[in-house]
Amino acid sequence: MNYLALCDKLLIETGLSDQGVTSVVSQTGLNRKSVDWINRAWVEIQNLNDWSFLWQTGSFDTVDGQQNYDPVINLALSPTLNKWVTGSVRITDNGQTGYLTYVPWVSWSRTTFSSGKPTSFTLRPDNKLSFNTLPDAVYGISFDYYRTPQQLSANTDELLLPEQFHDAVLYKAILYVAAEQDAPELYQDAQAQLNIRLSAMGVTELPTITLAERPVA
Repeated sequence: MNYLALCDKLLIETGLSDQGVTSVVSQTGLNRKSVDWINRAWVEIQNLNDWSFLWQTGSFDTVDGQQNYDPVINLALSPTLNKWVTGSVRITDNGQTGYLTYVPWVSWSRTTFSSGKPTSFTLRPDNKLSFNTLPDAVYGISFDYYRTPQQLSANTDELLLPEQFHDAVLYKAILYVAAEQDAPELYQDAQAQLNIRLSAMGVTELPTITLAERPVA
């Protein structure tokens, strides 16, 4: 379902309207609320986890002598970066690619670094990536990241979420309707349905956790 279809379904299924909404733009009253509720529900669901549908890849070239790189100013990522995947940062030099070591900011040395090929990096509190050296050449950097939540704005905007889970957004929005209408039974039913769908999303849309094999005693 696209943005308009979700807003339309929200109004009809909650009984707020039997005609739905014809556009997500320039609405008033309950129609405006349905538009806001659907977008809010979608953003809040995206913020729950590092979902696989938010995963992206990015790359940039280092600048000779530049240690710090801002994801907005220097990298100009589209879609924009919300969270770095720290174990994914790779450096390419003369056709050879290897991983850089991530060092948490609290353990990072704040002293001036010498020039050379970076071997490690940190993420500063301002979300800039900082190398352990001042790059002495142009190196290719590639990495994975999670994008900022998708905002819905046009009638035909499609969710990044696989279609079988679109009802999760609908039931999340129904919670807002139930709260405003003081309808506890509607709220409880919507919460139960939402939990079912979020659980199903967790199976396919979250990274699989594997345990290291342990030797048999």
